[in-house]
Amino acid sequence: MFKYFNFMLVLVLLIGIAPNWAMAQGHSHSDAVTSATPKLGQDEVVITGRIVCLGCYLKQKKQAKAQCSIYGHTNAVIIEKAINPEGKHVAGAEGKIYQFLQNDQSDKLIKDHDYVGKIVVITGRIYPEANLLEVSFFKQKEEGGKE
Repeated sequence: MFKYFNFMLVLVLLIGIAPNWAMAQGHSHSDAVTSATPKLGQDEVVITGRIVCLGCYLKQKKQAKAQCSIYGHTNAVIIEKAINPEGKHVAGAEGKIYQFLQNDQSDKLIKDHDYVGKIVVITGRIYPEANLLEVSFFKQKEEGGKE
């Protein structure tokens, strides 16, 4: 009787775990970062990037005459990785600075100086002709590379 109970317990556990394991193995995104994002909409990509204040960054790197202390900070993202729904890298986006198209989802990214230097994962649409990124979702990566 005890062996039968153990067998049934193992069987119930396997039945409960197997569907979740199969779903986890079959995600359509290419890595752990993209699998943590919502389903992509039409023409959307998953981006990993570092937030910078555009004025401060250009002042430091290119000696631009930015005056963020007077006019305020405006954040942008340096794209480290851009992946399309098929798991392929988006040509020409990586390493570029993109400003955010202002909307409800991007407002904090644009204005909150606390995000500067942080790595974020963003889903949205890239407009390369305008160097703009339309944000539909974002999440700050935790320290140590975890989400």
